[in-house]
This record gives sequence, C-alpha cells and structure tokens, in this order.
Amino acid sequence: MKNIKLLIAILILTGNSVLANVQSAPPAAGRGLYTSLTDFMNHKISYETSTRIILNEFTASKYVKVVDNGNTVKLAKKDLFGFRDNNNTDYRFYKNELYQILDVTYFFIYTHYASSTVEKGKGNEKKETLYFSVKGTDELLPLTVENLKKAFPDNIKFHDLLDNVRNDADLVKYDAYTKDIKVNYLYKKSL
Repeated sequence: MKNIKLLIAILILTGNSVLANVQSAPPAAGRGLYTSLTDFMNHKISYETSTRIILNEFTASKYVKVVDNGNTVKLAKKDLFGFRDNNNTDYRFYKNELYQILDVTYFFIYTHYASSTVEKGKGNEKKETLYFSVKGTDELLPLTVENLKKAFPDNIKFHDLLDNVRNDADLVKYDAYTKDIKVNYLYKKSL
C-alpha cells in the first residue's frame, strides 16, 4: 500500500505517467463507457453525454444502467470493456467488478480494493491487490513473480531478471533513474 502511494506521489511530482501507452493519443474527455478493448485503446468513450451512469458496483450487479433524457438503457457488464470516471481514471469490468487500470505499457496492470476478512475497528479492512493480464481481455491474475513467469513461459531472460526481484511488492516500485516501474523495466530489458 505504501509503495503504491509512493508511486502515485512520484508520478504526480515528476509529471511522468505510468500510463504511457494509454496517453499516447489524446485522452478521451469526460466519463463514459468503453464498449470494447479497441475503444479503450483508441480512447473512444460511449455514453459520455448521458445524464447518469449507474454502475451498481456495490451490489455486484451484472448490469450498468445509462440514463439519458429520461430513457434508461440496461447494458450487461460482460458486453462492455470498462468505464472512465470524472477524474479520467480508467477501469475494466471483470466478473462484474471494477478494476482500476494502472498501466498498459507491455501488459495490463490493475488494482482492486476489496474487503478483507480481517476486522479493523468496527468493520472489515479494505485491502488493495494488484493484478495483471497479458491482453486486455485475458483473465486477471495476481501480480506476482510466479504468475508473470507462467504468463510468459518462453521469455527465459524475463524469468532470469524476475529471479532478482526481492518480493512481489517491488514489481511496481518506480525508479526515477529508469523512469519506469520495475516490472516494465525488466520486461523491456528482456526483449
């Protein structure tokens, strides 16, 4: 958690963005839905002029409701790629939940907050977990050295470089010298 907060602070202060590929074209304006991975990669937002977009994320509903001029459209989350909020933060729908997209330089890296079973004070603690997928439509896997090796079985050089990572949390540490997060730097080095 501290590493992610530090990464975000460094990115804001230095003006560098981990989302290099996402921001290579002008970012889409405003909030709305990405109907496909292609739309996401091309920054094409649908329903951005709608009055309301109801994500139903707390109920884990299978549907998103879009209200526009008094008309309501019900869309299945499984038929959509993702969502962009008012802060220009992008998310992917996966198993009816939202996963924030952190990076798409070489593969997709996501973060997700969920209630843990550990009680803290009067309620459960929210736990942040990092995930990745090789392609934007693949299954999400926890971002670990072991899972990265499984995802790229033929890239032996990447495996060797990952062997030098002390722990999984180091994978997303930002390096001001390389101007990249560790996992992206290692993957780039392996090519």
